[in-house]
Amino acid sequence: MNEMRKPKAPDRKVAASGPPDPLARMNEMLIAQALSLDAMFTELVGHAADNYTKWPTSAARYARLALRAQSNCRASVETVAKADRAKRRAQGGGAA
Repeated sequence: MNEMRKPKAPDRKVAASGPPDPLARMNEMLIAQALSLDAMFTELVGHAADNYTKWPTSAARYARLALRAQSNCRASVETVAKADRAKRRAQGGGAA
């Protein structure tokens, strides 16, 4: 629980070629960001719970950071959804 996982670097070959659709690359990045932020939220909540009894001030800081990560995760997912809706609307295949 106390170990932070080191993020993996993207494969250079895949990143160089990337998807042909520019929005697809943006969606990939935002989804990766949302997943990373969700993992951070989980880790930070665990740290807050572990420190609650001995160090309540530190636990509160961990909790605030966790909530900030969760909020940013939600914003990333919302952006992906908005971009997807806009793309479908532009293609004429989706309703608002």
